[in-house]
Amino acid sequence: MLTETEFKNPGKWFRGIPFWSINDKLEAGELARQLKILEEGGFGGAFFHAREGLLTPYLSDEWFSRLKAVVEEASKLGMLIWLYDEDRWPSGFAGGYVPALGPEHRAKSIIMIPHTAPFNGGDVIAVFKCTTGDGLIPRECQRVSGIKAEDGYLYLNFIRHVASPGDPWYGGFSYVDLLNPDTVDKFIEIAYRPHVNALKGYIGGVVPGIFTDEPNLTASRPPRRSRVTPLRGAPFPQYALPWTDRLPEVFLKANGYDIVDRLPELFFDIGSYTRTRLDYWRTITMMFVENFSRRIHDWCSSNGLRFTGHYLLEDTLLSQLVVGAVMPHYEYMHVPGMDHLCNQTWGTFLTAKQVASVANQLGKERVLSETYGATGHHPTFEDRKWIGDFLYALGVNLLNHHLVPYSLRGRRKADYGLTIHWSQPWWSFNRVIEDYFARLSYALSMGVRLVDVLILHPISSVWATYSPVNESRAAAVNDMFMNLIKEFTKIHVDFELGDELLLAKYGRVEGRRLTVGRAKYSIVVIPPSYNMLRSTFNLLKNFVEGGGFVIAIKPLPTMIDGVEAPELNELLGRVKVLNGIGELGGVLSSLDLGTVVKTKTDTDGDVLIHVRSVGDSLVAFMANTSRAKEHEVEVGFRGLFKVEDWDPLTGEVSEYPGSTSGGRTWVKVRLTPVGSKLLVLKPGEPMSEHPTSFIKVSEIKLSGPWAMRRLNPNVLVLDYARVKLGDSWSEPLPMPRVKEHMANMGVGSNYLIRVEFNVAEKPNGRLYLAIEDGLVRRLVINGREVNLTKATGTWLDWNFKMYDVTDAVKEGVNVIDVEGIVGLEHELEPMYLLGEFTVEARPRGQSVIRKEGASLIDPVDLTKVGYPFYGGSVELTKTLNIDVKDVDKVTLMLRFNAALAVVSINGIEAAKVIQRNGELDITRYVKPGTNEVKVTLVGTLGNVLGPLHRRGDLNCVGPEAFYVVDGNWTDEYVVRPFGLEEARVVMFRREATTGQP
Repeated sequence: MLTETEFKNPGKWFRGIPFWSINDKLEAGELARQLKILEEGGFGGAFFHAREGLLTPYLSDEWFSRLKAVVEEASKLGMLIWLYDEDRWPSGFAGGYVPALGPEHRAKSIIMIPHTAPFNGGDVIAVFKCTTGDGLIPRECQRVSGIKAEDGYLYLNFIRHVASPGDPWYGGFSYVDLLNPDTVDKFIEIAYRPHVNALKGYIGGVVPGIFTDEPNLTASRPPRRSRVTPLRGAPFPQYALPWTDRLPEVFLKANGYDIVDRLPELFFDIGSYTRTRLDYWRTITMMFVENFSRRIHDWCSSNGLRFTGHYLLEDTLLSQLVVGAVMPHYEYMHVPGMDHLCNQTWGTFLTAKQVASVANQLGKERVLSETYGATGHHPTFEDRKWIGDFLYALGVNLLNHHLVPYSLRGRRKADYGLTIHWSQPWWSFNRVIEDYFARLSYALSMGVRLVDVLILHPISSVWATYSPVNESRAAAVNDMFMNLIKEFTKIHVDFELGDELLLAKYGRVEGRRLTVGRAKYSIVVIPPSYNMLRSTFNLLKNFVEGGGFVIAIKPLPTMIDGVEAPELNELLGRVKVLNGIGELGGVLSSLDLGTVVKTKTDTDGDVLIHVRSVGDSLVAFMANTSRAKEHEVEVGFRGLFKVEDWDPLTGEVSEYPGSTSGGRTWVKVRLTPVGSKLLVLKPGEPMSEHPTSFIKVSEIKLSGPWAMRRLNPNVLVLDYARVKLGDSWSEPLPMPRVKEHMANMGVGSNYLIRVEFNVAEKPNGRLYLAIEDGLVRRLVINGREVNLTKATGTWLDWNFKMYDVTDAVKEGVNVIDVEGIVGLEHELEPMYLLGEFTVEARPRGQSVIRKEGASLIDPVDLTKVGYPFYGGSVELTKTLNIDVKDVDKVTLMLRFNAALAVVSINGIEAAKVIQRNGELDITRYVKPGTNEVKVTLVGTLGNVLGPLHRRGDLNCVGPEAFYVVDGNWTDEYVVRPFGLEEARVVMFRREATTGQP
């Protein structure tokens, strides 16, 4: 049941749970300090996630000692510590311990090698002699034995491939065979049981569950397709598919024939290839589900843990073949989850609908999303809201933030952030956005989602047609399906997806409704497809015979279980057949749907709506996914309701106007770009609509200079250096190139590098040099040695030491010489000069600093007026005269580039604005005459930590953006704007209407 009290202050269960990247030598005091900071930032806990850079041995006594101390501290703070089942990812290899047990546990695949001769040997599973047509494409194939080649034939050699050891990512071994139940049992014994044993008394409470990350059937295996003739070696491409030694036995039992006899049909369109492919992929999927997902789920259930996480590449019908099919796995997750990468939204539309559909159908209260990965150091609160709103409108209600780094040292700061960190200028405001999503999580975890339409998930059509040799037919299914589900957003009809394997278990007909678990649907849609399973056919037949409404969209399926089935014609003759998706809107608008949406502005499907039934009430969340367009929608809910506006940003609840017509309650909602609205509808009558119209009276543009006060030191990034090579110095090189030279010197060698910067006017105040802990033995500035044992403090991170270099810095060219030893890790990183100065960024280490000038400044883009690398906040102040006579409303309009803006009027905080196109009612704060407007722009670390030299799209940021010097690298500095683009104060007068004074 929803309560306003809990909505205002949601408990830890509804708060975000970030990945805590455990990535360095673990110190108990530092762990405790960081955990407290996370609690203050509004998080409900963290996932204790071993990650790249970890120096405390994984699964060692020290590892468990540090983990237990964290859990004990979390217990005191009222926080949750979730476990993570791997050292890095993908899950299954337990940091290398599982594949080290032997080749039977290492990843396997079957490789098809076309050749003019047959192969033989212990790893040859089968050889087929084939006649060929044009392009040497096999026509007929016969399984043969022996090694003698015959002219005029193509031989298809099928080789059992076992991953070789030696990959440092997998602990020096390889990924593992997760189709093998013995392998998964070993994984459980090595990675799961010791954690439970070490944390007795906390499991199921402070430690609620464990995360599995991207388990799959393709890692450490050859790519499943290759279209390019190899430059050397065999004359033909090679192809691969998942394999395990028990597959022939399991397949025979499940399907009644030997898969080895039909291996060519998995690749070429010969024989009964559609049935063979479908049977193969269905068997692979079920083996993975049973041997991995169900096995771990059941073990967790027996040991007090909730199983959560996500699978690899869930985003398309083709990509999810790396797990067979993703939806059946969710049955065996207590908290099913997904992954959302990069600063974008619609790329995970299908992903979210898949996981949320299963959760709603099977009564799983929470849906997790690993979110914000690969977005870098720069995302703003609007970015976080935009992505989060999109996911929550689709059914997610538990944010798993990617990620909180324990250490930023070296490459760790380039590890697929968003870097959720207390050094971010916005950290003191983090609770604002965390409270917002905690309140949404609370409201959208209640009850059952109300959806009229079930769309059959067409993965079986992909199974029946996919071939590594030619994936075009399977790709066509994917494309048609993606267009279909997007069309539903354009006509604003919500839907869920029905996985055929789950329909076989949980689907049933109840009157004119098709029920899947607890979800009930009045309309079923057969998407453009080629195939359906026999169990689905029988279910739909019963549904149609019971009066259920089915829509089928051409091309219509012609196969059942991969075999042409004329009986489908009879079924399809009794359903509504559409020629294309363009006819959907007309058909569905004529039906009595539970929720009806009207809009004149949104024809692209920008607005997403999520409606839930909670007892006798409804909860409705609406999100505008457009960052440029405002939309107005009118939504009709079946029934008569009193409407309330539950504001997730403030926790406040107020009555909302509505009207009634045709047995529905109608509400009108205006959604600004990235705007959202959460409504709760309770039995009763809505407050009558009394629309108030305002007429614009006047406008004051707050252009020109503002008084600016910098709240943090300015920064000069020093990321180019010369390397001493013999008796000479190199030209200035980017740090990645410097590290390459260091590696070439050899471990144990001494290195000497030189960093330069220019000072036009020596700044006022103290100057500090911040460097990371590493292998620096000696540092000299302009001939004066810096005592590295006497740091004045830390900056950004506990690994970044600050040294006072005021007296060493001079006007003109400054030289910093750094000496050290080349270690196994080449962690030499940029240095940072901090102080009261302005910066003129110049390429290749030639930047210039100057004494800071006047405080009046045009703040449109501060990166262009001396602050290109600034990673802090600024206060902007301006006074203006406002004539409030005959004015009923005063609005401040802002457009800014920053993480957020804090607005104060006459010394009183008016709002924290998280949308870059802010619109703020300041009527209550202004007074006649002179008024002071203060806008505090809160920045990010994006222009400090980078990437700073990457051309092109930076919406997806991985380590290569920081460290790979390639065609996308530029010696120029690429920084993001930071400033106040526009500010206007607009005065309005209320328009008189009939019946109003």
